[in-house]
Amino acid sequence: MNNERRLLAQRPLPQPQDDPSEHDAVNNRFIEKKVPDVAHCLACRSQFSESLPGDVIQHYMSRRHEPCCRCLYCDGPMYRYRDGKGSVRFYHDCHRSKRMLDSA
Repeated sequence: MNNERRLLAQRPLPQPQDDPSEHDAVNNRFIEKKVPDVAHCLACRSQFSESLPGDVIQHYMSRRHEPCCRCLYCDGPMYRYRDGKGSVRFYHDCHRSKRMLDSA
């Protein structure tokens, strides 16, 4: 029993800086603010923030847009926009379309 206690006492205790989870909550990559991506609507040719999915929904709810095509599943309107990286993206939500929540 005494030998076990001696062995445990001789082991170095882990230092707080050795544990990566100790500082993750205050790491700069978690606390620095990101510049929101700016998307370009191809229907109304305006810019809008794309930092949250709700921003895209809000853009298409705020004014009427001409759809570029129709959804194959629900026949609802689909809209095109160019994201902050320059890729063409589509906005459509079958759930919102079926319940007439989007103006089109």
